[in-house]
Amino acid sequence: MKIIKNHRKISESEKGAIVAVGNFDGIHNGHKALINNIIALSKIKDKKTAICTFNPHPKNFFANGQEINQITSQDIKYEIFEKLGIDILYEIEFNHELSIMSPDEFINNILIDGLGLVHVTVGSDFKFGHKRSGDANYLKMCCEANNISFQSIDKQMDSNAQIYSSSSIRDFISRGDIVNATNFLGYYWFIDGVVIKGQNKGTDMGFPTINLSLDKTINLAHGIYATNIYIRGQKYGGASYFGTRPTFDGDEEFLETYIFDFNYDLYGKFVRVEFIDFIRGDMKFSDDVELAEQMKIDCDNVLNKLQNYDKNLSLLEI
Repeated sequence: MKIIKNHRKISESEKGAIVAVGNFDGIHNGHKALINNIIALSKIKDKKTAICTFNPHPKNFFANGQEINQITSQDIKYEIFEKLGIDILYEIEFNHELSIMSPDEFINNILIDGLGLVHVTVGSDFKFGHKRSGDANYLKMCCEANNISFQSIDKQMDSNAQIYSSSSIRDFISRGDIVNATNFLGYYWFIDGVVIKGQNKGTDMGFPTINLSLDKTINLAHGIYATNIYIRGQKYGGASYFGTRPTFDGDEEFLETYIFDFNYDLYGKFVRVEFIDFIRGDMKFSDDVELAEQMKIDCDNVLNKLQNYDKNLSLLEI
C-alpha cells in the first residue's frame, strides 16, 4: 500500500482512484462496508482503491487538551488497511488551513485537484468543510456536477440493531468489554510496543512478566485479560494485567504480561498484544502471597479462554 501525506504532490499515476473518505478510527465493521464497496467498484472500473483520512483526528485538533482515545495507532491503521486490500492511503494533515476550508474548497482543492478521484464513497452521516457545513447530499450534488460517481453507505448495525461506531468501541474498551469490542471491530483488538524494564515483582512471585507502557490515548479498563503475544513472528498465550498494581501502592499504569512457556529476555524488543477476553477487574491483595495464589487462578482462566477463542477473528494469526 502506498501512503501519501501531501495532497499537493500526487503523481498522475496515483490519481484516478476509487476513494472512501472518513476518519476510520478502529476500522470497524461499519468502516468495512465502505471499504468493501470501493473494492467491489474498483474491480468493475479497473481502478485502484484508496482511503482518504485525516491526521490528527479532527476531534483531537479541536480538543483543547480533551483528546479522544484513539482505538488504533497510525501504524496499526496502515497495516489493517493494507490487509483489507487498499492500494493507496491519502493521509491528509488536519490543520488550521483544512479546518477553515468551505465544503466547495475541500471538494475542489482536496478531492478533485489533489486526489483526482473518479469515485467517492462516504458514510451517510459524513460531514465536511468549515464547521461541518457540508454533508453527503451536498457532496453528491457536487460530484455529479463534476462527472464523479458517488455513493453513500447507511450506518451498519449488528444483529441486535446496535450501530457500529468508534465511540461505542472506545466505551467497550474503557469498560474491559472485549467481547463487544471484538464484535464491533470484526477482529480482536491489538496494540504494540517495546518492552521496558519493570520492577520484577512478577518474577519474584514465580510469574516473570514483560512490561509495556501504553500510549496515553488508550483508555483500557484495569484488570486481567486473556491475550495472544506475538514476538518475532511467533504467537504465545499470555495473561495480561493492566493497571497501577494497587497491592504494591503503584500509581503509574503498565501493561504487564506473563507469557506461557516463554522465558527469554525481551527488553527493548517489539511485541504485539492481542486481546481475546476480559478475565476480572483489578483488586488489591493483602500481600504478594495472596496475589500469587490469585495469579494461578487467573492463569487457569486465561488458558481456558485461549483454548476456545475464534482464530478467524484474528488479523495476526500466523
